[in-house]
Parts: sequence; C-alpha cells; structure tokens
Amino acid sequence: MEMTEGIYRQLDPDGVDRPSMDKHEETDTGEFPCKTSNSRENLEAPSPQPSGPWKRAAVCLGLLCALLLSAIALLSFKMMENKQLQTSYKEKLQMQSGYDNMAIEYQQLQITYNNLKTENSQLQTSNRNLSREKLQLQGSFDPLNREKLGLQTRNDRLNAEKSSLQNRYNNLLREKLQLQTGYNNLTEENSQLVDSYNNLNTEKTHLQTSYNNISREKSTLQTKWDDMNRENSRLNSSYTNLNREKSELQASYNRLNQERSQLLDRYNNLTNGNTYLQTSYNNLNREKSQLQTSYNNLNRVKSQLQTSNNNLNREKSQLETSYNNLIGEKLQLETSYNNLTKEKSQLQTSYNNLNRVKSQLQTSYNNLNREKSQFETSNSNLNKEKSQLQTSYNNLNREKSQLQDKFHTMAAEKDKLQKRLCNLRMEITKYAVDVTLDPDTAENHLILSADEKQVRDGDSPQNRPDNPKRFDPIGCVFGKQGFTSGRFYYEVEVSGKTGWDLGVARESINRKGDITASPENGDWSIWLRNGDEYKALDTPRILLSLKEKPERVGVFVDYEAGLVSFYDTDRWNLMYSFRGVSFKEKIYPFVCPFLNDGGKNSSPLIIVTPIACPK
Repeated sequence: MEMTEGIYRQLDPDGVDRPSMDKHEETDTGEFPCKTSNSRENLEAPSPQPSGPWKRAAVCLGLLCALLLSAIALLSFKMMENKQLQTSYKEKLQMQSGYDNMAIEYQQLQITYNNLKTENSQLQTSNRNLSREKLQLQGSFDPLNREKLGLQTRNDRLNAEKSSLQNRYNNLLREKLQLQTGYNNLTEENSQLVDSYNNLNTEKTHLQTSYNNISREKSTLQTKWDDMNRENSRLNSSYTNLNREKSELQASYNRLNQERSQLLDRYNNLTNGNTYLQTSYNNLNREKSQLQTSYNNLNRVKSQLQTSNNNLNREKSQLETSYNNLIGEKLQLETSYNNLTKEKSQLQTSYNNLNRVKSQLQTSYNNLNREKSQFETSNSNLNKEKSQLQTSYNNLNREKSQLQDKFHTMAAEKDKLQKRLCNLRMEITKYAVDVTLDPDTAENHLILSADEKQVRDGDSPQNRPDNPKRFDPIGCVFGKQGFTSGRFYYEVEVSGKTGWDLGVARESINRKGDITASPENGDWSIWLRNGDEYKALDTPRILLSLKEKPERVGVFVDYEAGLVSFYDTDRWNLMYSFRGVSFKEKIYPFVCPFLNDGGKNSSPLIIVTPIACPK
C-alpha cells in the first residue's frame, strides 16, 4: 500500500489530493476497484480525478509483480541447481574418503603379512641358530674353564695395577692442592696490583685536574701582566710628555717673568703630579717583580708536575708490563691446571674402566658357573623346544597359506581400487587444457622456452619492455589462457627443484612491488621452499606433510563450485584444496620458478601433458 502511494507521488508531483488506499479493499481477483459513479459516493475526495494515473499505477504494479515472480522462480532454480552441485560434490568427497580408507587398510594388511612372513623366517633362523649354538656350547665348555683360570690370573694383576694407580692418583691430588694454593696466592697478588693501579690512576686524575687549574690561573695572571705592561708603557709616555712640558715651562718662566706666579703654581701642581706618577711607577715595578716571582713559581710547579707525570707514566708502563706478565703466568697456570684436570679425569676414567673390567670379570666368572649348571638343563630343554618349534613351524605353514589367500583377495581389491583411481584420474584429467606461458607477464629475470612451456630463473635481467601486466620484482608468469567458468586442469613438472610456486590467480592481482600470496589478495597457490618445505598459501598458511617428494603437480579448478585442488600426480595423492572460493572475475594459471640459488634451483618448471592412467 505504501508502494502504491509512492507511485502516486511520482506520477503526480504537484501534490494533488489522491484517495487514500486505506479506504479501499482489494477484490478477489487482486485488482483495485474502479472509480465509478457508485463508488464515488463513498470517497471523501473533494473532486473526481482523471483515471490515467490509476491505470499507469496498476500497470506498474503488474510489472513489479511479474518481475518479482520471475526473480523468485530464478532464485528457486538456482537454489535447486546449487543443491544438486553440493550433493554431487559430497558424493565425490565420500568416494575419495572411502578410497583413502581402503588404501590405508590395504597397506596395514600388507604390513601385517610382511611382519608374519618376517617372523616365520626369524623363527626358522632361530631354530637353526639354536642347533648350532648347542654344538658350539658342547665344544667350548673346556676352553671356558681354561679362560676362567686365565681371567683369575689377569684379575690379580689388575688389582696390583689398581693399587699402583691409586697411589699415583693420591700424589696428583696433593700436587693439585699445592697448585691451587699457589694459584689463589697469585690471584690475591693480582687483585692487590689492580687496586694499586686503580689508586695511581685516581691520583693521576687529581694531579691532572690540579695542573689544569694552575694552567688556567697562569693564563689569567699572564693576561693581567700584559695589561700592566700596557699601562706602564702608557705611564712612561705620559712621563716623557710631562718632562717635555716641564722644559717648555722652564723656558717660558725665564722669558715670562710677569707670569711667574701663575707658572710657579702650575709647576708646583706638575711637581705633585710627577711625585704621584713616580710613586705609581714604583708600585708598578714592585707588582712586576711580584708577577715575575709568581711566574717563576708557576714554571717550577709546571716542571715538577711534568716530572711527576713522567714518573707516573714510567710507573704505569712498569705496572702494565707487570700486569701483562701476571696475565701470562696466570694463563700458564690455568693451562697447567687444565692439563692436570684432564690427566685427573683420564686417571679417573682408567680407574673406573678397571673397576668395570673387574666387575665384568667377576660377572663373567659367575655367569660361567651358572652357564655350566644351566647347560645340562638347556640340553634337555632343546629337545622340548625342537618339538615346540616343529609345531610352530606347522602352524606358520597353515597361517602362511591363509595369508596367501588373503593376499590374493587383497590383490583383487587392489586391482579394483586401481581401476577406481584410474576412473577418478580420467574424470579430472579430461578437463586438461593446453596452457602456454605469456611472455608479456613474465618478470624480467625469467627465461621462457621457445614453445612457451618452460620457465626458469636467469639470474640477470632479460631487457624486456615494461608493461602493466608484467610482474616486478616477483619472479612469476601468467598463462595466456584465462577462465571465467567451467572446470580446467593443468599439470607442471617440478622435478630437480628446491623452490617453486604455482596455482591460479585473478586477472586484477597486484603485479608490482612486494606481494603477499593469499586468497584475500586474489591467488590460490602452494609453494616449495628449502627443498622439502611444502605450504599451502591459505590464511593462515598450512604446512603440508607429504610422505614423498612429488615430481609432477596437477592443478584442478572448478570455477562454479569455488574449488582449487593440488595433486601429486605420480601417486595421485591430494596435496591441498581451497574450498568455497569466490573468484568474481577471470582467473589465470601462474607459476613461479623461484631464485636460481647458485645453480641449486636451476631446473625449469615445465607445463606437461597429463597422463590419464599410467601403467
């Protein structure tokens, strides 16, 4: 109802009043009531309106209903088709799982048969060995008695050697204690010398600081001395000028008697000034002598500090020489100590070996006595065991015949499974496509064969022109053939390589710069690294545990089912599957031969023709 009112507003944007849809009821046929003169009395609109917009609204509603029904029918059809695909895919998975379980059971039965066969042969071998051992024991009884006497004599001799080694071991322990004491004393002396050396370094630092302070004071006094010299020269110049003026005034005094009183006053003033200057000059001379004395004292202190510094340097070099000598002696003592420790461990090992030999001899002696008593019992038991072995042999023959029957049955089942495997392989390889590599997408270091079926890493650039489709710097190449629907399969030979990548990728995948391989970034692939590390580049990455290294890898893609599967085609084992994939656009096969690695990974990746069911 709200939709219809919206249509009214779109058809009549001028805001003309329309009859409310709430005041009408739908008829049994689903159509709106017509605006007749009879129904017009029940409407509350103030004036009749033309019927054109009503017809257009009805037509629009009819079209909308038709579109909605078509969409519902199409959606139902798609859902039924999706359910059928899911059912067929589940049946395929169940068949694959059943085949895997039967293969495992066959392997287990084969292992059981081999174990029984091995046990049968071992029992027969044991029977023959027991017979031979019986004869050997009868012949070796007398030599064992003779060996017993010889071992007793050897035991006495070893006991004497043991006591001698014990005495030597005690002497070595005493020498070790003496060396340990000497080493401890040297360590204490070394620590004392290190402390003395550190104290001398501290005193040297203090003296260096004092010397720097005296040098700064000396520079300050020198500056003052230079200022005083400049002041003295200025006063001398003033004194000379005053003498010159005095002579001029004396001459003027002789010539100008009338100004005698004035000049006399002036002369007296100048005389007083001269006296003051003389006093200042004398004071400056005294200060100069004092500064000279201070300067001489500073020179003496400087020479004394220089002498002390030289003495400290000599003592430092002597201490360093002594320290190095002590280090050498310490290393020699450590070497001697280590050698003594090794000799001690060797003596201890020899002592332990002698004890073990002694215990082994004692054990052998006891065993000989026991074997002597057991021999007669064993002789009687051998006959019993012989009869038991005969019975076991007969039982094994019966079991052997039963296992042969089972083996023939399993062989027949194996043939059936092999046929099912061939049928499954043919079901997948019938979607094989002829893939050729696209040089326009190859990274600049890759070398393609003339038939564009092989690719390897060339270490050096190939000077190809750059274009948006080319990978850079990731060493990959796309196939020329792209797919937007259906199923396809291609196969790659990977023998002799320590690293590779292969799979499928979207056409819009980023081909420039560093690329993180993942389904989110538009590629579904597996890789080999370090010769034996297989991973599926899913999120997160999955480590693949393969029993054997594949020589060929097949890639099967079902676009509509969102399936990418990788197979070891030599044994036709499933390596990994990406399920529920949404490709959304055209996808391409791609391969990456990985780095040459100094020739270790120089073999090419080869696009090969699949073999449906190899013999």
